[in-house]
Amino acid sequence: MEKEEAEESIGSVNTYLHNLQLNPNSDKGKSTHKSHAPTLQSFEFSSLVKRKWPPSLVNLCIGVVGRHLEDIIDDLAEIASTFPSEIKMALVAIARRRKLLNDDIIIALADSSWEILNISGSDVFDFGLCHVVKISKNLRAMDIR
Repeated sequence: MEKEEAEESIGSVNTYLHNLQLNPNSDKGKSTHKSHAPTLQSFEFSSLVKRKWPPSLVNLCIGVVGRHLEDIIDDLAEIASTFPSEIKMALVAIARRRKLLNDDIIIALADSSWEILNISGSDVFDFGLCHVVKISKNLRAMDIR
């Protein structure tokens, strides 16, 4: 019962906020003053309501490491040696998306428990692939497009 009332309240708040105009001078031609304040149309209130908890500390840390990946490439093998396999896989994905994935990075992050690997669009060549295959005995699928 309380959950239904809370959902109805959230729905009515969303409707009210959606119809609310934050810029009273929005009529065309009435005012030459332009406000640079964000309008409600650019604000997604419903996305804030649906989110139940903040990102985990692990996700925040992976994001920081991913943003500074090019700064730590030289020391990546030493840094990542104690990372769990799913963290290494996330770093491979970040490096691939940022067009940083090459033989050095894939070798530094290779893990024996990997079963799938996506290195499409990267600069990984035969040398890196052979090294990954030697380390990842459980590898079943690889996307190399």
